[in-house]
Amino acid sequence: MTLRDAARAACLSHAFLRSWRCHPNLIFDHGILCQLRHDLASTVNHIFENRSGIGVKTLKLDFSCYHEPKAYSYLHRWLRIAVTPGTEKLVVLSASDVAFNFPCSILSDGNGSTIQHLHLVDCGFHPTVSVVCMRSLTVLHLDHVGITGDELGCLFSGCVALEQLKLRRCSKITCLKIPSEMQRLSYLQVSVCHKLRMIKNEAPNSCSFDFLGDRIEISLGDSLRLKKLDVLCNNVLRYAREEFPSSAPNLENLSIFSCHEVANTAMAFVPSKFLHLKYLSISIAVAYDYLSLVYFLDAAPSLETFKLCVLTGLGPTDKLLLEDRSQLRQMSGYCHHKLQTVKISRFCSSKSMVELTSHILENSVSLRCLTLDTTNCGFRCSGDRSTRCSCLVRPWEDDEAVLVIEKYIKGKVPSTVKLMLWSHAASVMTFY
Repeated sequence: MTLRDAARAACLSHAFLRSWRCHPNLIFDHGILCQLRHDLASTVNHIFENRSGIGVKTLKLDFSCYHEPKAYSYLHRWLRIAVTPGTEKLVVLSASDVAFNFPCSILSDGNGSTIQHLHLVDCGFHPTVSVVCMRSLTVLHLDHVGITGDELGCLFSGCVALEQLKLRRCSKITCLKIPSEMQRLSYLQVSVCHKLRMIKNEAPNSCSFDFLGDRIEISLGDSLRLKKLDVLCNNVLRYAREEFPSSAPNLENLSIFSCHEVANTAMAFVPSKFLHLKYLSISIAVAYDYLSLVYFLDAAPSLETFKLCVLTGLGPTDKLLLEDRSQLRQMSGYCHHKLQTVKISRFCSSKSMVELTSHILENSVSLRCLTLDTTNCGFRCSGDRSTRCSCLVRPWEDDEAVLVIEKYIKGKVPSTVKLMLWSHAASVMTFY
């Protein structure tokens, strides 16, 4: 029910009015508060005054459409009225151009002790040990929040029940230290924190970690429970192959997105193994020697699913021509016994990509399905559909890729393997 409809119903029914006043959830999202721009104080003040002393279980206040500092004096007041012992979920969004500091004092005196979910966007947050104790907090999401690493440490000291931590665009954090006392923390996400230089995670039960940003020092401590790792940063492929087997030995699911790779840094043989890895996804936004990824596959003897997505708008630098009679490279001595499913998105006429695909077909005894997608794999570098995306596959590139598949790949597919081809030319999935 919309706020307008609820108000109309309250005018007609005293019973509904009483139930509305004690409803446990108050959600003032962007659309509602924008509608109340000219009547914000009187309308919303009235709602909160009627709930004074009652509190709420869930409170969401989206002030992202308010750019006048005066409006935030109301926000301070409403938070003080609504946040009481019993509040379980609190979401506050402010405008990015307003210097709003979340009032940590509202969390003192037991008011924050029952909060399980805290989500703050575009504000300052400066907790201290003496003020903030959130012993019930299980989910913390900070997006574009002004908070330092030391202030996070103060918060962590009173949040031993935390299970999920998401930090996005928190530019004041230079060092993130997660203490071993946070034994329930299972999921950590850190993205676009530009000044961050080190992550030291000593939480013993972390099983999933997502990282997006520049290459930094990452210490995973006792990471034996880490099962899922997603990493997006520059020059990460070789680093992941060399470092992750020892720092995260029990990984089962690994996704890597490499934005840039230094020239001539193709994969090389390293003796360490991903003994438990079953799912591997690699996305590359630069030209690369794809055949060298065999070293990654060889390092994962339990691998069942492999996905490769090429996200560069540049044509291959090693284009394989149909009349090319040069010898295709082979890597002998490697066998991928458990690999069952392979998908290559944005398959192109790159010689090294043909070499990698041929190697997989010839050395994967359990392979059941190979999907080659010569289209754009749903990727656009811009959300603006009115502009031409520089990463789009050009029609002739799609045609070249299909012809290369017909000449160099199709004949190598065993009868036990289903080959699926998706192309612009076919407009539908083709099965072989």
